[in-house]
Amino acid sequence: MSRTARTVNIAIFCVWISLMSVLLYRQYTGLSIEKTEALGGSIRKTVSWYDIYVGTEKIGFAKTAIEQVGNEIIIKHEREMKVTKNGRDTVLFDDLRCLSDLSFSVKSFEYASHFKDEKGIKLTGEVDAGEVLFFLESAEKRKTYKTPTKGREFYLPITIISALVQKKPVPDSTFTVPVLDFNSLSIKDVKVSLEEIRPITVGIQIRSLYKFRMGNAIWWSNENGTIVKEEEGPGGMTLYSQVEAVAKDPSSRPLFDYTNVPYFKSDRILPNPEVLKTLKVRVEGFPLDPRLYDASLVALKDGTLTVVREKPEEFKKRSYVLPCRESSVGRYLKADEWVLSEDKNVKGNAHNMAALEKKDAFRMARYLNSELYFTVRVMPTFALSNSLDIFQSHMGDYLERTVMFASFARAAGLPARLVGGLVYRNGYFYFHTWPEVWFDKWIPMDPTLAQFPADVTHIPLKEGTLRDIISVVNDLKPVTIEILEAS
Repeated sequence: MSRTARTVNIAIFCVWISLMSVLLYRQYTGLSIEKTEALGGSIRKTVSWYDIYVGTEKIGFAKTAIEQVGNEIIIKHEREMKVTKNGRDTVLFDDLRCLSDLSFSVKSFEYASHFKDEKGIKLTGEVDAGEVLFFLESAEKRKTYKTPTKGREFYLPITIISALVQKKPVPDSTFTVPVLDFNSLSIKDVKVSLEEIRPITVGIQIRSLYKFRMGNAIWWSNENGTIVKEEEGPGGMTLYSQVEAVAKDPSSRPLFDYTNVPYFKSDRILPNPEVLKTLKVRVEGFPLDPRLYDASLVALKDGTLTVVREKPEEFKKRSYVLPCRESSVGRYLKADEWVLSEDKNVKGNAHNMAALEKKDAFRMARYLNSELYFTVRVMPTFALSNSLDIFQSHMGDYLERTVMFASFARAAGLPARLVGGLVYRNGYFYFHTWPEVWFDKWIPMDPTLAQFPADVTHIPLKEGTLRDIISVVNDLKPVTIEILEAS
């Protein structure tokens, strides 16, 4: 275990559920959260998995299950983390079970925490007749406590965000939330602020992320109130939404934090971008590499990019029998650490696909574009995954679909490259990735937006490995983009 993980405060782990309330300083004023709109529907269930990191080192994983049954919600949160206790590496296990009403206020709960091969603590609580009845059990003692609710509904840190999102808050809103503080076994008012609502692309949709702050802690939530990222402040833990198989994998992975990806308001509205034949834009604040636009549908001149569209029937005329024998694009047939085109599972499936499409390059590209749009279920994640991970989970978004397209294409002998850049969506330009396929020139595809070929609002800025193309994200913040012509 690294020095970073070793120096994590064990006391924080032992009372992780109270972390947010420990940061909640005295009394605050703000909008009341005494009652929120109840959830609709009769039964729903969601299960979310998370990686737990300290810096760039993964130290564990977590799972949250939320199930609505009738007029109650059952919440189960578990996590497992590597820690150091008394100079010895060990594992900490936490388990929280909570029963709430449809507004996520607490009715009862049970919390347990223990280190590996040790007895821990168990705390249960139930709301009854205007007070919370606690029962604390440890290896040394058992004890009961009572604390009055003063007629107020209250929340646990794990239920706060879901409750607030139901209120449909607006940026710069501040709320006063009664929260159960496990340190003092009392109910305290805490300040929760919504700092930002950020649009992000999720598959073919534009969705919203809510950024809430409580003290030094930041929680990012989707529109359903599900936490996608939780930050405990500088030097603390961060939880990232992840697929189950990757969450359970103990290895650390390169991270892609889509909550920090910039987006840019367009100076012009493009009502039907998919029908455009030409788009001319001026991109400033980012170094454009002329080599990227060689033998492509994009021309660079005097800092201006002109993107043209070829109809499918035009590059269909330049199709060929797989595998491609052209030496100039040979490197785009090779595997790398993300595009595992030599993996037997990937290769076997790719050869079956190619056979089904008569080994025709055009038909193979069209099939892959459609197949990956339908078979990769949309779920943005924070850790980079190789094609074998994606092949097993069938989950991801534009990064994963781009990787899988290139993996199957290269395995079948169809040259494909990974491209990162900007794409226009509903009045904004967003960071995006897509594959390009060789038909005597590079033709962009988009298995995320189901575009064959991709429309002219795809502005390429970088090609290379997955790590290469996401590296441009930090350089995008000073970018300005101006639409000069759209026809």
